[in-house]
Amino acid sequence: MTEINQEILKDLINCQDSPCVSIYMSTKAVRKGEFKKLEIEFKNLLQETEKKLKDIWGYKQRDVDEFLNEAADLAADINFWQKQKEGLAVFISENKFELFKLPIDIYNSTHISQCFNIKQLISGLWYDKKYYILALSPNFNQLYRADRNTIDEVELKELPTNIKEFLNIDDEGAQKYQSMSRAGTASVFHGEGATDDDQEDLLHYLREVDRVIFKELKSKDDYLLIVSDDHLFSLYKDDINSYSNLLEKNLSGNVKDINKKELKEKSWEIVEPHIHDYLKSVKEEFAQLKGSEKISKELEEILEAAYFSRVDSLMINKEADKEGFFSAEEKEIKDINDRENYDLYNYAAVQTILNGGKVYPLTEDKMPDNADIAAIYRY
Repeated sequence: MTEINQEILKDLINCQDSPCVSIYMSTKAVRKGEFKKLEIEFKNLLQETEKKLKDIWGYKQRDVDEFLNEAADLAADINFWQKQKEGLAVFISENKFELFKLPIDIYNSTHISQCFNIKQLISGLWYDKKYYILALSPNFNQLYRADRNTIDEVELKELPTNIKEFLNIDDEGAQKYQSMSRAGTASVFHGEGATDDDQEDLLHYLREVDRVIFKELKSKDDYLLIVSDDHLFSLYKDDINSYSNLLEKNLSGNVKDINKKELKEKSWEIVEPHIHDYLKSVKEEFAQLKGSEKISKELEEILEAAYFSRVDSLMINKEADKEGFFSAEEKEIKDINDRENYDLYNYAAVQTILNGGKVYPLTEDKMPDNADIAAIYRY
């Protein structure tokens, strides 16, 4: 199992080994220990898939058995069902078998067409969003990458371990900088016993930390949370920081006094309210553009715009489903046959991603204006 990212999505999108089978299943029953229920539900979804392969794609039983062999093995693996999250996504083609344990609840569904259905999978991309934690102090620095369930150290060879090594000074000298960092911004510049050279050395040290962190994160849009004394954080945030997604609030204290589990839990309390900030801004932009030609809620219009690279942001009701075929030449939806037809909402999402736009699958109650699809155009 791999982490969901844009490269994974594009790999699934580019699969040409039709038929492509996409199976989604809610696994939240794992919380109650209902492993047998999960096994039965998955077998039912496989039977549904088997019927479609026979009826629509003309598969014989032996072909079905071979095609679904790995999935059938999962159904009987009790250890597998004991290690679930909230949802499960499985993708099967002649030369591919991929599965993802999702941190969000999803609805059960099976899809078979010329390409994979990734609508619900995209939800995991946004919900399981990563963030960074920087433990910052004169005596210890460390960058971490985390989400709501995990936390890992990020090794940066250039990141100063501490000010002692950075300035090549003794323990007594290093302690002076630790005291300065706790004294507050005014005291850093005018503090008792702190010379102008001391103050500049501390700033030089912080600028080097910022340089290394910015170099690592500049191409990312994940949040950065600082763990440090309040006064040092204020100095770093106001006068040093170069990274645009630094959170305005820090986790106050010394990371050496917090174990990793506590660090993950305490950092998540601060970060969680911001994780879906992106959606608020997208909805606000959509509302501001009402009445203009830069937005649409019409499926056929959006399919055309997505195909021709005009869609910047796309919101879709992840439970909405409409089978058909979009003709780019005639710029209209057609109903051809069960093999050639596909989920048009998924097609809009796929074309948007391939052309560099962002897709947000939402529940029906979160969609703007109760629409099943809503797009913001680039032009």
